[in-house]
Amino acid sequence: MLHNITGIDHVLIGVEGLEDARSAYEKLGFTATPRGSHIGWGTANYCIMFGEDYIELLGIVDPSLETNGLDEALAERGEGLLGVALASDDPEATHQSLIEDGLEPSELLALKRKLELPEGDVLPEFKLIRLTSSAGLTAKNLFICHHLTPELVRQPDWLEHPNGAKYINSIVVVVEDPAVLASYYQRLCGSINVTLTDNTLTVRFGRGSLIFVNDRDIDLLFPGLTISDEMPALPHLIAMTIAVENLDQAAKFLTESGAAPQKIANGTLRVDPAKACGLLLEFTAG
Repeated sequence: MLHNITGIDHVLIGVEGLEDARSAYEKLGFTATPRGSHIGWGTANYCIMFGEDYIELLGIVDPSLETNGLDEALAERGEGLLGVALASDDPEATHQSLIEDGLEPSELLALKRKLELPEGDVLPEFKLIRLTSSAGLTAKNLFICHHLTPELVRQPDWLEHPNGAKYINSIVVVVEDPAVLASYYQRLCGSINVTLTDNTLTVRFGRGSLIFVNDRDIDLLFPGLTISDEMPALPHLIAMTIAVENLDQAAKFLTESGAAPQKIANGTLRVDPAKACGLLLEFTAG
């Protein structure tokens, strides 16, 4: 793929109560890592790791410290998807090629966070590149991430999930006009990975996809979905689909855990957003 972008790295879910969110996702059959925290900030996280990507549950643990806008996001939009990180296997090369292609990336940023392991805290390290609003999301909500210490954040026990989850299949973003974003993504990851229909723009990143849809056509992606509340200001990250090893086994686990998944005609399982921290969460066969 162009610019050394290899796939989806992770998604961020903003939550009101971090420990409650961990419990909710464990009830949905996900294995959470030990808690992490952002050095010098009042935010902390639990991660749900897969082989190549992961989910980050992000919450505020000390409101007296910097929250990087999480407090405002939760107040304005409530719990739910906050952003998407793409993966790069060579951040320096990615950064340089984005500049050369006129895609106006941020500077290459260094980041560390603390991970609280039983044997003692460790400091995973990352490099980040923020993208522009031309991508349909703000620079805070869409960025490229490279792990300098992957062995610290992907331990074998953390990759096994009772629901059989394997990877992030798709993330859906509601925007005013998906078509206007096509040229940006064609430049970012190549035309072969970009599909534009009358209703949606689908961008492939490795095994996962970023899907843009307008608010009038959401029901085409999510048949039977009823949105009772007013749609937040656009762009709005509304949904995520997780690929699982065996959909029947996932359905059995979710039913026995009390999640009461809804079987959709397109072959997916849907979980009530109230049980997934405001996120429309679906499972599909992977």
